[in-house]
Amino acid sequence: MKNFVKKLMLVMSVVILTLPIFASTVHAEETANVPLELNASAGMVFDEHTGQVVYSKNADEKLAIGSITKIITLYLVTKAIKEGKFSEKDMLTPTKAQADMTQRNELTNVRLDADKSYSVRDLYNAAWIVSSNSAAMMLADKVAGNQGAFVKLMRKTVKDWGIKNAQLFNVSGLNNSDLEPDMYLGTKENENKLSANDIGVIVKHVLDEYPEIVQTTSKAKFSFPVDNEVKTYDSLNLLLKGNRDYQEGYEFDGLKTGTTDAAGESFVGTLPLNDTRIVTVVLNAQGEKEDRDKRFRSTQKLVHYLVDNYERKEILQKDATVTIKHKKYKTYEPVYTWLPKNYHVENLRYNVSSNDLGFTAIHKKQTVKLIAANTDGGYLPFKKADVKKVVHKKTNQKSWWDQIIEFFKHLF
Repeated sequence: MKNFVKKLMLVMSVVILTLPIFASTVHAEETANVPLELNASAGMVFDEHTGQVVYSKNADEKLAIGSITKIITLYLVTKAIKEGKFSEKDMLTPTKAQADMTQRNELTNVRLDADKSYSVRDLYNAAWIVSSNSAAMMLADKVAGNQGAFVKLMRKTVKDWGIKNAQLFNVSGLNNSDLEPDMYLGTKENENKLSANDIGVIVKHVLDEYPEIVQTTSKAKFSFPVDNEVKTYDSLNLLLKGNRDYQEGYEFDGLKTGTTDAAGESFVGTLPLNDTRIVTVVLNAQGEKEDRDKRFRSTQKLVHYLVDNYERKEILQKDATVTIKHKKYKTYEPVYTWLPKNYHVENLRYNVSSNDLGFTAIHKKQTVKLIAANTDGGYLPFKKADVKKVVHKKTNQKSWWDQIIEFFKHLF
């Protein structure tokens, strides 16, 4: 009997000692995901509405971006149009150098003639949909007067968005060696470079401000006047519906390809998914040089990874209370976050956001941004907006009651 009791005590001791191990294993499995091997130099996938990053690889490394540059260029063109500085119907004529570039197959795919004029709308479509370098340059000239001035405007814009050490030298994304001296800043060897994080911040700013841009980038085909006829061109985005890499259920509607020897095959993708908008970034997709689909397969891999391993969950209801460092915050609306499919929402922790990302909550009648602090990928390095404080000046003016009393004092 004594031996039985000793054995029982030994078994119970082992069970008690191993309980923390089992508990920690369960919690670890809750947050574990199947690792993603992205066949590219850098990349990421994030929620455009919230800025939440679900996956990233080498997100801070500055890499050549090619025509992804045109996202910034065409944002500034869109801004100028919206501000009424010129119209989509305005006609522009290319310089001889810009027209000559379109005769070189490796630099363009839309022919422009120096003795003809083209509408801003046609040039805008050509720059977005088939990445016409000369069209982008003509639009930049319209905005800023010349290429150098426009590049300086690009640099100021991304700096205002909190992007540091951006390497921007021309409006198209080509290597400077492919351009005439008045078409770039810097030296002939310079090429535009940004990180995946930089691109994510840029795309969020662009789509937050002008979401209608996807009405242009979602077009699988567009028409452009050539000689005395209209020629139809196919979009370079092969993930669009009707193109060869399209997958049903993954309705990509943008955004921009980028291709140079230094940039390789790169792509920024956008698609609506689960009542939000997803953005993918693939820089320098790896594979055979002749493989023109590798950047799109890498993009599909990012989205499938998101769908297979994560779900967009409601983590807080409207008017829910969140306590952070003994302060209580009330949510303004329901809050959603991408979480691993086996993650328990009650394990989330919250912090006050250090930037403009996150969800809105109220503390003592003041609105603040909060974030779920322990999600896997964190958030984009989005610059916090400058909030101007209203200073109420003191005044010596007396109240109406004081004035009445003063009146009667002097009456007698």
